[in-house]
Amino acid sequence: MSLKSKNGSDIKRKSRMPGGGKSNLELWLLCLPGIIKVLIFSYIPLLWMTLAFKFYVPRKGLFGSRWVEFQNFEVLFKSGQAWTLIKNAIGINVLCIGFGTVISVLLGLFMFETGKKFLKVTQILYVFPFFISWPLVGVLLKAFLSGRTGMISSLLSAVGVDVQFYKEPKLWKGIIAFSYIFKTAGMSAVTYYAVLMGADKELYEAARIDGAKTFGCMWHVSLPALKTMIILNVIMATTDILKVDFNMVYYLTDNKAALYSATDVIETYMFRATTSGSGLEQGTAIGLVQGVVGLTLTLIVNKLCNKLFGESLI
Repeated sequence: MSLKSKNGSDIKRKSRMPGGGKSNLELWLLCLPGIIKVLIFSYIPLLWMTLAFKFYVPRKGLFGSRWVEFQNFEVLFKSGQAWTLIKNAIGINVLCIGFGTVISVLLGLFMFETGKKFLKVTQILYVFPFFISWPLVGVLLKAFLSGRTGMISSLLSAVGVDVQFYKEPKLWKGIIAFSYIFKTAGMSAVTYYAVLMGADKELYEAARIDGAKTFGCMWHVSLPALKTMIILNVIMATTDILKVDFNMVYYLTDNKAALYSATDVIETYMFRATTSGSGLEQGTAIGLVQGVVGLTLTLIVNKLCNKLFGESLI
């Protein structure tokens, strides 16, 4: 596009379009590694989703294997394996979200109420567990619970209670939730503390004038200030209700087969299906179910947030 100058000559205007102009070449080159990574690891693997509808024969490859429609899904759900995986994932996540939210809020309130006197100490104590890797947490847990040599196991044996933790599946949803809270609650508490730091200080002054003590200020001022953040975190967490951190479950349970009935989740099932070379089709099928449920919940949560807060998340 050109404009006329005062003397009648044409003045060319430079293109401002995002994709045009030589000046954008450097930006596209900068984005190229990321684009290639997303293409290779996110889009090309989508072809393997068709494995959920095929009887896979390695020598024939993905495209040579015959279609079996929904037989892999039927095998999973009729055998009860899929329901076990879904039940375990929901059970673990409900405990983690429920107790994790309560403890995180309490820790955030404690950090806020103690003020600057112990702020540095509490910040270190809260944040440090977050940076401990799950393999290390698994080793520490084994030192406490392993056989008769673990610290807790030895103490229980001394009082006449014989508990073999790695042979008791019913205990492990709680143990996994406890480990998750130990590792992540502190970091979440820092988020709630940041929200409280932005709360209106005049509300606290007004509450104290009305005779409210520390607990009264927490109940009538601090918790209402945290309400929106708590609701948002909980409904966002529900979108991943079928997703469980593979490293958390794998390393905490030490991949013990005796615990599969209570701790086997979609991620660990897919891992075993991939490493054993058998059951790839069922592993892909349950992974596809997980993705569809996650997408559906995300859309529902997006609508819910739009209704509650007047803004969409996506």
